[in-house]
Amino acid sequence: MRWIALWFSLLFSLALPGHSLAAKLAIVIDDLGYRAMPAALSTLPPEVSISILPDTPYDLATAKQAGLEQRDTLLHMPMEPQRTAPLELTTLTGKMSQAELQQTLRHALSRVPNAVAMNNHMGSALTQNTEAMGWVMDVLGEQGVNFLDSRTTAKSIALKQARAQGIPALRRHIFLDHYRTPQFVRQQLAQAVRRAKRNGYAVAIGHPYPVTLATLEEQLPGLAEQDVQLVRISALYP
Repeated sequence: MRWIALWFSLLFSLALPGHSLAAKLAIVIDDLGYRAMPAALSTLPPEVSISILPDTPYDLATAKQAGLEQRDTLLHMPMEPQRTAPLELTTLTGKMSQAELQQTLRHALSRVPNAVAMNNHMGSALTQNTEAMGWVMDVLGEQGVNFLDSRTTAKSIALKQARAQGIPALRRHIFLDHYRTPQFVRQQLAQAVRRAKRNGYAVAIGHPYPVTLATLEEQLPGLAEQDVQLVRISALYP
């Protein structure tokens, strides 16, 4: 009978809020690198991950600061959009040869040392390009870097291509701050929580806007009460 009691005790403990079976939510803050790490971001839990644009004034310094804060960092790799827009200094485009594209990506990775993953900045055109995405995934595989599809277009084939080449890959489910108001960020975070509870996990992306960081500081302590665990993005990769 003792083993039966132990079994029920185990089942009960697994159901408790905060246990590892709780729904998992990863949050990534994009577009770091043009300024020093915002103090409001540094005060958020270390489980909040950041993504850094390469060849920006503070890319290396921000990566170093994230390491000191024990945060996951990602390379926020600029990619060609469908519509005309100003491009970052270091952007992957469909006109590049394989050698040029892969050399550019390798250089960008060197600007974000210890990146656990790469996600795309813009890229609504390039993430539909199977050949270019294949070249990207070759480099990620070579360097042991995971992939996160920011899903800037519903037509993206990047996630499918990554998985076809054996690259651990995830996709963004929720954008937190299309509109820079506390009400909207709260609404999007609540949607991310619902998705995490329905599917076991969710990935949300935001930006280092003061309103986003302030709203996260306000809202994140309440996740545990909803039986949702805030996790580093690396915790979601197989």
